[in-house]
Amino acid sequence: MRLLGRGRQRGAARRGYETGRVDIATGINVRELGGFPTPSGTTRYRRFLRSGSTARISPSDARELFDYGVRRILDLRGKEEVTNSPESLLSLRNVEYLNVPLYDFDISAGVLAHEDDVGGYLTESLLSMLENRAAFRQIFTFLAHAPRSACTLFHCGAGSDRTGLLSLVLLGLAGVERRQLVADYVYSFGYIPEVNAAIFEHVEEGARTLQVRGELRTRIASVSLVHDRIHEAFGGYEGFLRSCGVRESEISQVRALLLRRFPGRYRMPAEETLVSSAELLHRDIPGPVANTTFFVHAYERPDKVTADLYYMSDKTRDLMARIDENQRNRSFHDHDYVTLEVPLEERGKLFAPVAGELLALSDVDDPYFASGACGAGVAIVPSGNTVYAPAACRVTVQVPTRHAIGVLTQDGIEVLIVVASSTASASRRGFRQHVWQNDSAHRGTPLLSWDPTLVGKDASSPVLMIVTNSSEFPRLDIRDSGSVQVGDEVASISWE
Repeated sequence: MRLLGRGRQRGAARRGYETGRVDIATGINVRELGGFPTPSGTTRYRRFLRSGSTARISPSDARELFDYGVRRILDLRGKEEVTNSPESLLSLRNVEYLNVPLYDFDISAGVLAHEDDVGGYLTESLLSMLENRAAFRQIFTFLAHAPRSACTLFHCGAGSDRTGLLSLVLLGLAGVERRQLVADYVYSFGYIPEVNAAIFEHVEEGARTLQVRGELRTRIASVSLVHDRIHEAFGGYEGFLRSCGVRESEISQVRALLLRRFPGRYRMPAEETLVSSAELLHRDIPGPVANTTFFVHAYERPDKVTADLYYMSDKTRDLMARIDENQRNRSFHDHDYVTLEVPLEERGKLFAPVAGELLALSDVDDPYFASGACGAGVAIVPSGNTVYAPAACRVTVQVPTRHAIGVLTQDGIEVLIVVASSTASASRRGFRQHVWQNDSAHRGTPLLSWDPTLVGKDASSPVLMIVTNSSEFPRLDIRDSGSVQVGDEVASISWE
């Protein structure tokens, strides 16, 4: 057994891996910006939280946020809003505070007042916010100088429009793709009861559902237009920030705070990012009607239907390949997950994803992984050809070659599983992926498999299971010798 004692104390507030929401009872729409996939990596947890008003945060929830790492508050509300509803976290905890009015009032109230032209008014309001260059310059100067150990919480009133726009710019700067940016913005509206209650305070209960669905379509169309305008006018979010006068060093600092980069071999090619060029943007992304249909369908029927494609005959391989491609390119709606029940005795544990012989990670041939630069872990010389989920988890990373996959467990353990680490530029031939971006999987669910006759010598290469955020846990016990079967315990974490 090996013992790793690096890392900082884990906070009491959970990460909320199912939806990205942080469980704060007296908070409004408190959500993480961590866990979003990008072509070069994934966004980090505990760097930025977004929320609605914190005016009613209880002392116990203020402590939860403080334990989570929140040390800085960015308030996007107007001066009058701040006067009428002061920032309560300042009186409850020792945090740094900055008020930068991105817009003078809550857009939601204005939208309801312009029922004859809801879409036009919302779009105009969002574009007006983008014109507030001085505010964005001040905001990013503040964000760029955050200590790496601190989490910044930014908020407005309901946490939907002003907060949503800043979230759009931050995630867009990190490289999150268009459809997922739209999904994250729209999720604030219609899916969260406390946001609905705040926005539709004066709408009769019977009419509220129809109002939500109509407004949902409006917001999808508006934020999609804003995203496209930024790319057309400035070439992307980095260009937009430059036009606001934000320094290059500050842009780089904010991106570095938010983005955890993966080694080059595991990054998605530019042609698959869906935002690499105007041609790809218009060719691969469904139009507004298709997007609207998708999100409204997700709102009315959030449960996903997944087909078992594990055992298909040779005669249906062509169909299987086309279904796989369609699954991989499906819209990344980051919030319609299935909640998985995990037995108490399995919390904080990782189980063998494949049967075989354990091998210390330092003994593998790949110098990058052997050095521990990607995190602590273990290698298994496989006796089978299928990798199974090491715990109840959500898929957070998939690669075009399909020989590696990243997952996030319910306990916040980030795991990268790699088959044939020497396959730096492998083709997809021989590897099979059974789950897809944002799928939830029970422990023991097949994740990857490979055909030994097609993969060749790489079929016997060690399967690597790496805890990429191992430095966050004070204690990590790893078993690295002996034989294991699928489901045997190989690692456990402790927060004490």
